[in-house]
Amino acid sequence: MHSIIVNPVLTRELFGRIRGRNAWLILSGYLTIIGAITLLIYAVFISSASPNDPNTARTIGKSIFFTVMTAALVQVCFLSPSLTAGAIVGEKERQTYDLLLASLLSPLQIITGKLLSAIAFALLLITASLPIAGLSLLFGGITAQEILIGVISLLITAICYAAIGLFWSTVMRSTLGATVMAQGTVIAILLLVPFLFFVISLLIGAFDADPSPLYVYTMGPFICLHPFIALGITATILEEGGDPWLWTVPSSVGNLTVPSPWLVYIALMIIVTVICLSLALQRIRPAEE
Repeated sequence: MHSIIVNPVLTRELFGRIRGRNAWLILSGYLTIIGAITLLIYAVFISSASPNDPNTARTIGKSIFFTVMTAALVQVCFLSPSLTAGAIVGEKERQTYDLLLASLLSPLQIITGKLLSAIAFALLLITASLPIAGLSLLFGGITAQEILIGVISLLITAICYAAIGLFWSTVMRSTLGATVMAQGTVIAILLLVPFLFFVISLLIGAFDADPSPLYVYTMGPFICLHPFIALGITATILEEGGDPWLWTVPSSVGNLTVPSPWLVYIALMIIVTVICLSLALQRIRPAEE
């Protein structure tokens, strides 16, 4: 643990990323956009709602929360892999890769240093948006439990997608190529997962009757690969007063109790992260260069 925290790669990457002008431009633009959208939502509801309607405040609180969480999830999905796509291949382009391998740093320290610096910046953006999301607690309609689930899911998403970018950085020969492949992987997850789920469900007739247990236990985790769908279903469950840990799903043999979609999503993201980091470690071992 000490070697991970006291890491020259992590220190250099953090100083270089935070001191750069782009970091503050991204942070300022991100908060400006979220703040403007939040203010617009508040203005629309205040101007159109009835002054005697007790649900107005709750509706405003929910709208603010889901707007901030959606914006944060979008930036995490597309920014995190971009932050690590040039981590390793960029060293090769600057002709400092051999020097990095010749240092006393292990491949694990190199990988963790590059990964943690990207996660730290993504975490900075997530943390910066929390005060705006916290406004939903003042209006009501959202519990601290929902905010906690949202923050945990955002952090796990940032780690996983950064690991995907880091993997492609060890595979491709240019930063542009690594960025394209990393972003392409994210787009494939966001577009192909719901498309394949719909096509397979349509072909086997899952929409016409209660699905079989095999369908629930296979296609359920598959659709939970999609962050917006998994977290959206979780938000619906919590809004209806459901349990945040377990979910009851109807099937052809009766109701099945399965983990909540956000738990399945986190478990899948951890598995993907471990696989990507393991493959990246294998590709930067000095003996293979």
